[in-house]
Amino acid sequence: MKHRALILACLLSVGSASTWAADIASSVKERLLRPEVLRGEFEQSKQVNGFKKPLLSRGDFLVVNERGVVWRTREPFASVLKLTRDEIVATQGNDVAFKLNASKEPSVRVINGLLFSLLNGDVSKLGEHFKIEGEANAKTWKLVLTSRQAALAKLMSKVELTGDQYVRRIDIDETNGDKTSIRFSAQNSEPAKLSREEATRFD
Repeated sequence: MKHRALILACLLSVGSASTWAADIASSVKERLLRPEVLRGEFEQSKQVNGFKKPLLSRGDFLVVNERGVVWRTREPFASVLKLTRDEIVATQGNDVAFKLNASKEPSVRVINGLLFSLLNGDVSKLGEHFKIEGEANAKTWKLVLTSRQAALAKLMSKVELTGDQYVRRIDIDETNGDKTSIRFSAQNSEPAKLSREEATRFD
């Protein structure tokens, strides 16, 4: 259950079919901009099985190559989720809600790598964990991910990514019937270097 929450906190043949899937992944990878620093806004809707109204949250995110991801929720409650190579830390105000270190929890590196790849659109890394299918036209693309690993398959049945030069939306279908949809907006990579305030988010 702990790993389900972490993965979703933010919280995805052979022959000619394999070649086709590889071509789709390669096409998307070529279209995506992957700057050193990526900033943006998000709106997340989580439909919990058995409830009529979805849970909504909004905030901003910061993705920095080789450093990690900082996911800040502003509404309905302020919280921060920081993912680096070595740890996952969630805070609310000045209090640490939980902290997992890779030296004690080896799965932390896998979880962090997966979430980083989803947010940053790193298709090559996603291919290590998922079977990739999809489609692309002149302006947009869509990838459908199904897990290659039993542990992930127990948590999510399908992940869909859509976008253009950036990942614009992530839809996650969980095996328990819950659905999460995350829309990204206002993505930008300027300035190319972190401000002093942004750098402190990784401290």
